[in-house]
Amino acid sequence: MAHGPARAPDVRTADVVLVSDRGPVTFRSTPSGPVPERRSGSVTSLLDRSARALREEVCWLAPSTSEEDRRAVREGRFDGLGLGYGFRPVPCRAEDYRRYYEDAGVRGLWYALHDLWDDLPRDPGPGVFRDGAALRSYQKVNRAVAAAAAARCHPRTVVCFQDYQFGTAPGFLRARLPTQTVGFFMHAAFAAPAALAVLPRVVRGLLLRGMLAADVLGFQSERWADSFLRLSEEAGHEVDRRAGVVRHGCRRTLVRRYPAPPDQEYLSGVFGTRDADRWSGTFRRLRQGARLLVRVDRLDPAKNVLRGFEAFALLLADHPELRRRVRFVACLTPSRAGVPEYAWYAARVRDAVAGIQRDHPGVLTVYWEEDRVRAMAALREYDVLLVNSVHDGMNLVAQEGVLVNRRDGAVVLSALTGSAERLRAGAVVVHDPRDVRETASALRRALAMPPHERAGRSHRMRAPLLATSPEGWLRAQLADLVAVRDGTEP
Repeated sequence: MAHGPARAPDVRTADVVLVSDRGPVTFRSTPSGPVPERRSGSVTSLLDRSARALREEVCWLAPSTSEEDRRAVREGRFDGLGLGYGFRPVPCRAEDYRRYYEDAGVRGLWYALHDLWDDLPRDPGPGVFRDGAALRSYQKVNRAVAAAAAARCHPRTVVCFQDYQFGTAPGFLRARLPTQTVGFFMHAAFAAPAALAVLPRVVRGLLLRGMLAADVLGFQSERWADSFLRLSEEAGHEVDRRAGVVRHGCRRTLVRRYPAPPDQEYLSGVFGTRDADRWSGTFRRLRQGARLLVRVDRLDPAKNVLRGFEAFALLLADHPELRRRVRFVACLTPSRAGVPEYAWYAARVRDAVAGIQRDHPGVLTVYWEEDRVRAMAALREYDVLLVNSVHDGMNLVAQEGVLVNRRDGAVVLSALTGSAERLRAGAVVVHDPRDVRETASALRRALAMPPHERAGRSHRMRAPLLATSPEGWLRAQLADLVAVRDGTEP
């Protein structure tokens, strides 16, 4: 039997080991020494809230290129931070991390998982893996986090790898600790096998074998789980779709759905603050008796922001009377500016915005910086919310909007978001988010929706969200992993 690496004296085991790309805290340098700084992000926030609620001893791991983090570890500064759980960074070389995250991760796996090949100026998928450097760095980081996780395991520890950045890490952990209980949750979408077929065969094989090394695989929706089952079937594995089981060699992997919820505790804490009330007042004045159309998104090709603006321009061209009846507010957050395709996409979005503002002065207001409070205030005030992602693992913005909105606002929602499974009963669904005319038609329908219909739809969307919580989301994963560990069927 294989054994894990020898543990350093200060490495303690944990009941639950979480691994994500971004940790909750990093240290920055100051004249008086390293000081802790909280990190944001949807996955980070979800895991932070979930980990704090667990009674088990938790250790959270994340890769880090920061010398300040290394120094803080040596000086014991990560102890006593009051997080409610343990956290340790896993040191990585900066160039390895860049290739792992930007090249192999974003320009390879992210584009494939979201089927973005038709939305980019060139086909980066095979290219980024051509010389092998990106794949080697991806594997280095995955191997490093797997080794760090193994060092913190006792026999009954369950390990949860979070998201596509660690697609091969379960395999590295399995090689070190063959009987350890391992889970993997995919926050991103998982497009049809044809989208992954663009990637080199060796990359597809490593990803599939790495994921199948987990005992339990989690996805945001039935659509993404089914896509993985089809990929496994095409690879020659025995698949039971009804039971959600893939049999491979002498092992089996359970495939399950754990839809991520909005953080209602955080949402309730935003409102009542001076900034939130100020921004709500700004948006009410901006409405000026018109209908307020809102979108809140990262500038990511997967979010399909460009086609959203194109659909709005088409709507105004087809219905000139709406120029006086609609105000569009977009809160857009820069994303992955160092990735060439993202910079290209952001420039195209800015050109589309400039065209609408030139042709229809006063109709469109865009905020280009991240401001979470401002975004939440916009969600509180919308009459129509636009979420037209090409593919989206979940899209929590849609759910947050439903929960915080106080105008019984309508939601125009892509069918290719995980949130569509929860919100379909009340949303105006766009079946093909690449179809600009279909999106424009959905916007027209939502803007014209009478109050009683909006109220009924809003209630149907809100009801299934009220019983959800981040801690319930993680506990569902852990319950299935514990059942596997203890030899009972989840």
